[in-house]
Amino acid sequence: MNKKAVFFDIDGTLYDHETGISDSTKEGIARLKENGHYAFICTGRSMAAVFDPELLGMGFDGIVAGCGTYVKLGEELLLNAEISQEKLCGLLDLLQAHRIIPVLEGCDYLYYHRKDYEIGDTDLYIRSLKKYIPDRLVEIEDHEGDLHVNKFSIQCQDPALQPEALERLAEDYCILPFSAHQMELIPLGHTKATGMGVVCSRLSIERNDVYAFGDSGNDVDMLRYAGCGIAMGNGSGKAKEAADYVTRGIRDHGIYMGLKEFGLI
Repeated sequence: MNKKAVFFDIDGTLYDHETGISDSTKEGIARLKENGHYAFICTGRSMAAVFDPELLGMGFDGIVAGCGTYVKLGEELLLNAEISQEKLCGLLDLLQAHRIIPVLEGCDYLYYHRKDYEIGDTDLYIRSLKKYIPDRLVEIEDHEGDLHVNKFSIQCQDPALQPEALERLAEDYCILPFSAHQMELIPLGHTKATGMGVVCSRLSIERNDVYAFGDSGNDVDMLRYAGCGIAMGNGSGKAKEAADYVTRGIRDHGIYMGLKEFGLI
């Protein structure tokens, strides 16, 4: 069997926000590696938000982060696509004018305006970040002119201003909605699939030797890029439609059984 490259989303695939990483998932990844195959994280999270020591200690060969804007193979940095300072300056002006709250996401820090998160539901997100990665959450104002940003998330505060803002943002960014007024934005030309392509090009791995596990709408491109895309049983309809195979859910040994189904373990 040729050496395969297997890419795994984090949230809802490797990691359950209530139960964590299952023992069967850990065993599956370990056996995959023992059989001589590559295992990679492929996530929409920026590197600053990839913090779980248990996850990082599972022996992955590398990571595609920030929806393909950051790619690392072992200790070798293959790609770190940052938004320019000039473009960020214009972006922040646009967001402020349209009453849109940003969280700018990079490989070292997540940047925000503290004053925007003093009240309301948005504070729940920031409180979560403060709980898990307080040292990586910093004020935008403290780093003006030295912001290292791969992608960003927004919350629109004024529905009347939202359409115009999104129309302008769509000129430079792919917009992936979380809800009607919350979304993440990735510079055009970057996706999880393009990040996978960077890895496979470096390792000279053909697409028919690539597998991908995912569960949500932002995994569609990676599932389609892979020679075999595997959707989690707990996944969205879009993910399942894009996949070649649907395995069991995350709480029912989905990764382990998916790897076993295709003879990878």
